[in-house]
Amino acid sequence: MLLLLTLALLAGLTCSAQNVQGKKDANYFYVKGEDVGDLKGIRIFLSLLNLIKGIQLRFGNDWSDVYGSRSLKYKEFLLEDGEHVTQVSGTRKLCLTSLSFTTDKGRALTFGVRTGRSFDESGGSDKHLVTVNGTHTPGLCITGMGFKWEVNTKDLKATEPPREPVGSSEASDKKEDEGKDNDDAEDEDNNKDGDDGDDGADDDGGDDYDGDDDDGDEKEE
Repeated sequence: MLLLLTLALLAGLTCSAQNVQGKKDANYFYVKGEDVGDLKGIRIFLSLLNLIKGIQLRFGNDWSDVYGSRSLKYKEFLLEDGEHVTQVSGTRKLCLTSLSFTTDKGRALTFGVRTGRSFDESGGSDKHLVTVNGTHTPGLCITGMGFKWEVNTKDLKATEPPREPVGSSEASDKKEDEGKDNDDAEDEDNNKDGDDGDDGADDDGGDDYDGDDDDGDEKEE
Protein backbone atom coordinates (compact mmCIF):
# COMPACT_ATOMS: atom_id res chain seq x y z
CA MET A 1 0.00 0.00 0.00
CA LEU A 2 2.83 2.37 0.92
CA LEU A 3 4.53 1.56 -2.39
CA LEU A 4 1.39 2.47 -4.34
CA LEU A 5 1.10 5.81 -2.52
CA THR A 6 4.73 6.59 -3.23
CA LEU A 7 4.34 5.78 -6.93
CA ALA A 8 1.19 7.93 -7.16
CA LEU A 9 2.99 10.85 -5.55
CA LEU A 10 5.95 10.55 -7.90
CA ALA A 11 3.62 10.34 -10.90
CA GLY A 12 1.82 13.48 -9.77
CA LEU A 13 5.07 15.39 -9.38
CA THR A 14 6.25 14.23 -12.81
CA CYS A 15 3.02 15.40 -14.47
CA SER A 16 3.18 18.72 -12.62
CA ALA A 17 6.74 19.32 -13.77
CA GLN A 18 6.09 18.58 -17.45
CA ASN A 19 5.59 22.27 -18.33
CA VAL A 20 8.62 23.44 -16.36
CA GLN A 21 11.37 25.23 -18.29
CA GLY A 22 14.71 23.76 -17.22
CA LYS A 23 15.68 20.76 -15.16
CA LYS A 24 12.69 18.66 -14.08
CA ASP A 25 14.27 15.97 -11.89
CA ALA A 26 14.70 18.11 -8.76
CA ASN A 27 12.51 19.08 -5.82
CA TYR A 28 9.15 20.30 -7.12
CA PHE A 29 7.31 23.38 -5.80
CA TYR A 30 4.12 25.31 -6.52
CA VAL A 31 3.69 28.89 -5.26
CA LYS A 32 0.35 29.00 -3.46
CA GLY A 33 -1.72 32.11 -2.83
CA GLU A 34 -3.55 32.87 -6.07
CA ASP A 35 -6.86 32.39 -4.25
CA VAL A 36 -5.94 35.29 -1.92
CA GLY A 37 -5.77 37.93 -4.66
CA ASP A 38 -4.17 39.06 -7.91
CA LEU A 39 -0.43 38.83 -8.45
CA LYS A 40 0.95 42.15 -7.21
CA GLY A 41 4.67 41.57 -6.75
CA ILE A 42 7.64 39.34 -7.56
CA ARG A 43 10.71 38.96 -5.35
CA ILE A 44 13.71 37.00 -6.67
CA PHE A 45 16.58 35.88 -4.45
CA LEU A 46 20.00 35.70 -6.16
CA SER A 47 23.14 33.74 -5.34
CA LEU A 48 26.61 35.29 -5.19
CA LEU A 49 26.99 34.28 -8.86
CA ASN A 50 23.63 35.92 -9.72
CA LEU A 51 21.89 32.59 -10.23
CA ILE A 52 18.14 32.45 -9.52
CA LYS A 53 18.13 31.00 -6.01
CA GLY A 54 14.60 31.56 -4.71
CA ILE A 55 11.27 33.17 -5.54
CA GLN A 56 8.47 34.80 -3.53
CA LEU A 57 5.21 36.18 -4.91
CA ARG A 58 2.87 38.80 -3.51
CA PHE A 59 -0.87 38.11 -3.84
CA GLY A 60 -2.94 41.14 -2.90
CA ASN A 61 -1.21 42.51 0.20
CA ASP A 62 0.31 39.21 1.33
CA TRP A 63 3.67 37.68 0.40
CA SER A 64 3.86 33.92 -0.14
CA ASP A 65 6.43 31.59 1.35
CA VAL A 66 9.86 31.54 -0.25
CA TYR A 67 10.33 28.68 -2.70
CA GLY A 68 13.89 27.64 -3.34
CA SER A 69 16.26 29.38 -0.91
CA ARG A 70 16.54 32.83 0.64
CA SER A 71 19.58 35.05 0.30
CA LEU A 72 20.61 38.53 1.37
CA LYS A 73 20.69 39.56 -2.28
CA TYR A 74 17.27 40.02 -3.88
CA LYS A 75 15.26 42.28 -6.19
CA GLU A 76 11.55 43.14 -6.28
CA PHE A 77 9.13 43.98 -9.07
CA LEU A 78 5.90 45.53 -7.72
CA LEU A 79 2.89 45.80 -10.02
CA GLU A 80 0.57 48.79 -10.21
CA ASP A 81 -3.21 48.53 -9.80
CA GLY A 82 -4.70 46.82 -12.83
CA GLU A 83 -1.27 45.79 -14.16
CA HIS A 84 -0.59 42.16 -15.12
CA VAL A 85 2.39 40.12 -16.25
CA THR A 86 1.78 38.96 -19.82
CA GLN A 87 5.18 37.54 -20.80
CA VAL A 88 8.11 35.81 -19.10
CA SER A 89 11.48 35.04 -20.67
CA GLY A 90 14.71 33.73 -19.23
CA THR A 91 17.92 31.77 -19.64
CA ARG A 92 19.13 28.57 -18.04
CA LYS A 93 22.05 26.23 -17.60
CA LEU A 94 22.05 23.76 -14.70
CA CYS A 95 20.29 26.56 -12.82
CA LEU A 96 18.09 29.38 -14.04
CA THR A 97 20.46 32.25 -14.79
CA SER A 98 17.88 34.96 -15.51
CA LEU A 99 14.17 35.77 -15.50
CA SER A 100 12.49 38.73 -17.24
CA PHE A 101 8.88 39.75 -16.58
CA THR A 102 6.94 42.05 -18.95
CA THR A 103 3.56 43.60 -18.15
CA ASP A 104 0.58 44.80 -20.19
CA LYS A 105 1.69 48.37 -19.43
CA GLY A 106 5.01 47.88 -21.20
CA ARG A 107 7.11 47.69 -18.04
CA ALA A 108 9.78 44.99 -17.68
CA LEU A 109 12.38 43.88 -15.17
CA THR A 110 15.18 41.32 -15.50
CA PHE A 111 16.57 39.32 -12.60
CA GLY A 112 20.01 37.70 -12.88
CA VAL A 113 22.29 37.68 -15.91
CA ARG A 114 21.20 36.50 -19.34
CA THR A 115 23.49 33.63 -20.18
CA GLY A 116 22.82 30.10 -21.39
CA ARG A 117 19.87 28.63 -23.22
CA SER A 118 16.92 31.01 -23.60
CA PHE A 119 13.18 30.42 -23.30
CA ASP A 120 10.07 32.56 -23.71
CA GLU A 121 6.62 32.00 -22.24
CA SER A 122 3.28 33.76 -22.77
CA GLY A 123 -0.35 32.83 -22.29
CA GLY A 124 -1.45 34.91 -25.29
CA SER A 125 -2.93 38.37 -25.66
CA ASP A 126 -5.96 37.55 -23.52
CA LYS A 127 -4.17 35.94 -20.53
CA HIS A 128 -1.97 37.03 -17.63
CA LEU A 129 0.32 35.30 -15.14
CA VAL A 130 -1.31 34.17 -11.88
CA THR A 131 1.43 32.04 -10.26
CA VAL A 132 4.46 29.83 -10.98
CA ASN A 133 5.72 26.34 -10.24
CA GLY A 134 9.17 24.82 -10.67
CA THR A 135 12.01 22.68 -9.39
CA HIS A 136 14.97 23.54 -7.18
CA THR A 137 18.08 22.07 -5.63
CA PRO A 138 17.93 22.95 -1.91
CA GLY A 139 20.50 25.53 -0.88
CA LEU A 140 21.79 25.97 -4.43
CA CYS A 141 19.37 27.38 -7.00
CA ILE A 142 16.09 27.06 -8.87
CA THR A 143 16.64 24.60 -11.70
CA GLY A 144 13.38 24.99 -13.63
CA MET A 145 10.19 27.05 -13.71
CA GLY A 146 6.68 26.82 -15.17
CA PHE A 147 3.99 29.48 -15.46
CA LYS A 148 0.23 29.42 -14.91
CA TRP A 149 -1.82 31.77 -17.08
CA GLU A 150 -5.43 32.87 -16.69
CA VAL A 151 -7.91 34.61 -18.99
CA ASN A 152 -8.38 38.31 -18.27
CA THR A 153 -11.81 38.64 -16.62
CA LYS A 154 -12.04 42.31 -17.63
CA ASP A 155 -11.82 41.40 -21.31
CA LEU A 156 -14.59 38.85 -20.89
CA LYS A 157 -16.84 41.42 -19.21
CA ALA A 158 -16.08 43.99 -21.91
CA THR A 159 -17.12 41.66 -24.73
CA GLU A 160 -20.18 40.30 -22.95
CA PRO A 161 -23.40 41.84 -24.36
CA PRO A 162 -25.56 43.78 -21.89
CA ARG A 163 -28.31 41.72 -20.33
CA GLU A 164 -31.92 42.83 -20.02
CA PRO A 165 -33.03 42.99 -16.38
CA VAL A 166 -34.90 39.88 -15.34
CA GLY A 167 -38.67 40.39 -15.41
CA SER A 168 -38.53 43.70 -17.31
CA SER A 169 -40.33 42.32 -20.35
CA GLU A 170 -42.91 40.66 -18.14
CA ALA A 171 -43.47 43.89 -16.25
CA SER A 172 -43.94 45.87 -19.46
CA ASP A 173 -46.42 43.28 -20.77
CA LYS A 174 -48.28 43.48 -17.48
CA LYS A 175 -48.44 47.27 -17.70
CA GLU A 176 -49.80 47.03 -21.26
CA ASP A 177 -52.47 44.56 -20.12
CA GLU A 178 -53.43 46.82 -17.21
CA GLY A 179 -53.68 49.78 -19.59
CA LYS A 180 -55.97 47.82 -21.91
CA ASP A 181 -58.18 46.79 -18.97
CA ASN A 182 -58.46 50.42 -17.82
CA ASP A 183 -59.42 51.55 -21.35
CA ASP A 184 -62.11 48.84 -21.58
CA ALA A 185 -63.47 49.84 -18.17
CA GLU A 186 -63.65 53.50 -19.22
CA ASP A 187 -65.49 52.58 -22.43
CA GLU A 188 -68.04 50.56 -20.45
CA ASP A 189 -68.64 53.46 -18.05
CA ASN A 190 -69.10 55.88 -20.95
CA ASN A 191 -71.63 53.55 -22.59
CA LYS A 192 -73.57 53.24 -19.33
CA ASP A 193 -73.66 57.02 -18.91
CA GLY A 194 -74.97 57.40 -22.46
CA ASP A 195 -77.75 54.87 -21.88
CA ASP A 196 -78.80 56.59 -18.66
CA GLY A 197 -79.01 59.93 -20.46
CA ASP A 198 -81.27 58.53 -23.19
CA ASP A 199 -83.63 57.00 -20.65
CA GLY A 200 -83.89 60.29 -18.83
CA ALA A 201 -84.81 62.18 -22.01
CA ASP A 202 -87.61 59.73 -22.83
CA ASP A 203 -89.11 60.01 -19.37
CA ASP A 204 -89.22 63.83 -19.50
CA GLY A 205 -90.94 63.82 -22.90
CA GLY A 206 -93.61 61.41 -21.68
CA ASP A 207 -94.49 63.61 -18.69
CA ASP A 208 -94.95 66.72 -20.84
CA TYR A 209 -97.19 64.87 -23.26
CA ASP A 210 -99.50 63.62 -20.51
CA GLY A 211 -99.91 67.17 -19.17
CA ASP A 212 -101.02 68.45 -22.54
CA ASP A 213 -103.77 65.81 -22.76
CA ASP A 214 -105.16 66.77 -19.36
CA ASP A 215 -105.39 70.45 -20.36
CA GLY A 216 -107.21 69.53 -23.52
CA ASP A 217 -109.83 67.51 -21.64
CA GLU A 218 -110.56 70.38 -19.20
CA LYS A 219 -111.19 72.87 -22.03
CA GLU A 220 -113.70 70.61 -23.75
CA GLU A 221 -115.72 70.34 -20.57
